[in-house]
Amino acid sequence: MNETGDDRMLAVYFSGLNAVTFDRVDEPTADAEGHVLTGTVLRREGPAVPDMVPLRVRVAHGVSPNTATTMLRKLADMIDQDASILSAVPGSAVRRMPDGSVVRKRITPESLMQLAESLSEDERQRLLDNLDRIRLELTDEQPPEQPPEPRQD
Repeated sequence: MNETGDDRMLAVYFSGLNAVTFDRVDEPTADAEGHVLTGTVLRREGPAVPDMVPLRVRVAHGVSPNTATTMLRKLADMIDQDASILSAVPGSAVRRMPDGSVVRKRITPESLMQLAESLSEDERQRLLDNLDRIRLELTDEQPPEQPPEPRQD
């Protein structure tokens, strides 16, 4: 059992993407190379795995070696600047800003609902469809009770 009393393993998920490739050319946190780097503490799906490796990196097939090494160095710098993210509570997140500084925030279901208002209709619906699953990864909260389906006798 982890420190939050949950049977699921906590993990920090770091990601790096190119804003242009993901149609986010106006992304305000993209650096001069167009890189957007984040880290988020989430609960892993399924039961805790006792032999989980301390670090696992997945890189998209076909990424140039230069892009991969540059992003990995930036992620390492982000960890150096806010190492507490490695033991933070679920929902904690860090983002590398264009000037190289690191900003930390807390992601909550409420903040995701606010974010949904600024998304396209397709993106908003995808977020709303996944909100209950995301809630379990971020918090100890259970999804709101849904009214029971009417019986079809």
